[in-house]
Amino acid sequence: MQLIVFTKQEKYYAVHTENVGEIIKNTTCFNVPKSPLWVEGLINLRGTIVTLVNFSKFLHESDSDDHRNIIIITNKDEKLGILVEGIVGVYTVDEQEIQILEQGRDANIEGLVPIEDKLANIINIMTIFSENEGSI
Repeated sequence: MQLIVFTKQEKYYAVHTENVGEIIKNTTCFNVPKSPLWVEGLINLRGTIVTLVNFSKFLHESDSDDHRNIIIITNKDEKLGILVEGIVGVYTVDEQEIQILEQGRDANIEGLVPIEDKLANIINIMTIFSENEGSI
């Protein structure tokens, strides 16, 4: 399985490549009044308007404001931008390397996988996408 690994304040997170349309550099974002705190706003992706989510704020964690990349998540015809600090890389991992978390902890975390000298949380981005579809 292939994962895209990104950073948030020195922590590693990963999403499945099958959910990623592309990765772009941070771009101009237009504010959306009365949107949730974690919605940074809207971006124009080659004529398509995409909601931009601040990953740190979404997790209710402190935000470093050092965002260099946007991961464009695709779900059928919909797109969502996830604002992240940096991209570590694309990694191919064996499913046996994944440490599955005990049931009931966090449905949005599929497990942990060793990447370089750290453990990366594998995010089930499609669960997050579908749970918050009406809010995004």
